[in-house]
Amino acid sequence: MTTVITFPVQEDADELAAASGAPRPLTVHRIPVTGYAPLGAPPVKLRPRPTPQPADSEAAAAPGASEQLHWHSDPGDDARVDAIARSVTQAALEVLGGTRPLQQMVRWLDPVSFERLQLRANLVRSRNAAQNGRRVPGGTPAPAPLLLHRQVVIRCCRICPISEGVYEASVAAAEHNRVRAAALRIELRRGLWKITALEIA
Repeated sequence: MTTVITFPVQEDADELAAASGAPRPLTVHRIPVTGYAPLGAPPVKLRPRPTPQPADSEAAAAPGASEQLHWHSDPGDDARVDAIARSVTQAALEVLGGTRPLQQMVRWLDPVSFERLQLRANLVRSRNAAQNGRRVPGGTPAPAPLLLHRQVVIRCCRICPISEGVYEASVAAAEHNRVRAAALRIELRRGLWKITALEIA
């Protein structure tokens, strides 16, 4: 459905103004309209979308972003973090095994990780004490299992530098009866490397 609006020409506007008493008649000038199709609505012209700029230009615009893109870890820090990850994993497994005192881990673990390791060591110790205190059907205590002290052997260690002063590491270690995995997050805090997250499976 098409609606057509017509405006009076100048002569008709003058006659209407005289009849109504309006001081100034409304004048409408005809303006030729071009670009319309003879039938239907005018064609719709779509504007092209702006081409997105490459990520390199956005990274260059941000301050310090180019340094992050081309950042490489220091080989000296890599070797230091690798040694720390191996030593802390071995020591933590020995703490859980009851062959190393927990106090030796204060230097390497942050307070949250230290408390979690302490809680886990207490749970392991209480479980072993409960198993050692059980009685056989005759009423005599069962003999305590013989646990030989065998050093934990680190099979492999992989480190991943996240940013300057932040690393993540995964370690596989073999105990006397199984192989265990550990994940660590190591951060440089006030000039000292600290374990801020320690998960042992």
